[in-house]
Amino acid sequence: MEVNIKQWESALRADSGLQERLKRLDPKGYPATRTGDLLCITVRGEKPLVVSWSGSAISVSQRAAKKPFISWTISREKFKEVFMGACPPVLVAMNNDQKNIEAGADHHNGSLVVSLMVILQECMEGGEGR
Repeated sequence: MEVNIKQWESALRADSGLQERLKRLDPKGYPATRTGDLLCITVRGEKPLVVSWSGSAISVSQRAAKKPFISWTISREKFKEVFMGACPPVLVAMNNDQKNIEAGADHHNGSLVVSLMVILQECMEGGEGR
């Protein structure tokens, strides 16, 4: 996978809107964002790319995920199309590869994952207009 993990992690930590959403509380006053692995993107034949939230910091690594909120298995060609092309990742995820995406029903965590995917696309080398 052609991804600069440190650049992506830095961009995630610098996004004030994302940071605010990560720290949002639910109506009962508990953290709305689950801790642990939020997003796991697996390009076939490579180590998965995992975004995790500890409750205080977000991190990105290449390793096996532990119960991620969204797990997406994708081919190398589709990864390049989604993250290095001009196609917004949420549209591809919703329209093309639904059978390869497993997600829970929590809309807050789902919107966070979409944000993470968009930031990944913005950080990719060779992405158009970036």
